[in-house]
Amino acid sequence: MKEENKNSVDLLGIAPYGEAIKISVEKSFEAAQSVLSRICLPAAEELGLMFQDKVRYWRLNNIIKIIQKSEGKMDFESERLTLSAHPRVVKEIMENGSWCDDETLQEMWAGLIASSCDKNDGDDINLLFVNTLKNLTSNQAKILNYICENCQMEVDKNGFIFAEHIDLELDQIHRIIGDEDLHKIDTEFDNMASSELLNGGGLVGHASGFAFGDKELKAQLEPSPFAIALYVKSKGFKGTPKEYYNLEYREPDPKEEKN
Repeated sequence: MKEENKNSVDLLGIAPYGEAIKISVEKSFEAAQSVLSRICLPAAEELGLMFQDKVRYWRLNNIIKIIQKSEGKMDFESERLTLSAHPRVVKEIMENGSWCDDETLQEMWAGLIASSCDKNDGDDINLLFVNTLKNLTSNQAKILNYICENCQMEVDKNGFIFAEHIDLELDQIHRIIGDEDLHKIDTEFDNMASSELLNGGGLVGHASGFAFGDKELKAQLEPSPFAIALYVKSKGFKGTPKEYYNLEYREPDPKEEKN
């Protein structure tokens, strides 16, 4: 019976390395709670409850890493943290981010915490990005970051941002995500398109990504304005995408329009 009870609490299968996680958590807990207490006291109290529940140590370890990463993205004045975040947003980030041990996704969760903080106790706009980020795979996060960093960005006269598509050959995609399963990659592109993170890009026979029947296998990817906004917020930036990319509206050249 004792053996059955022991196995029943190891819900995540972490028993072989549970002690290492426990040590890591205990070393980092107080610093992480100190950061949270300055931006969102209810969230700091929730972190304390997680610390008391040993079954949740794996999740606690993940959220501590995210908080540590977020601290480097926050604004300080005279070494003091002067901003705060909406409790609802931080609660959702903690709940969903704690299940993530992927480095790329943890960096994005950390950025969302940082960009959720302002001098007016934060607002809840980042909830929109929480709901999207929690459904991203690690491959999708890497692709999203890459295209938002490498696509040509422009703004219209109202300051709304849009991206030019980027063509990626298969070997480039392999290097970005470290995965060579073509059909898996194609499925992830399809999902990003259905989630409106990728625009259609003018492809025939496919929403976005690989085109059917292409002689040369390559993906045409174009991040949507929402995907760009998610990327910017996940970098910890509080301003607009236009400000992040430092863009100004450029009047179209009449000669270019004729062509």
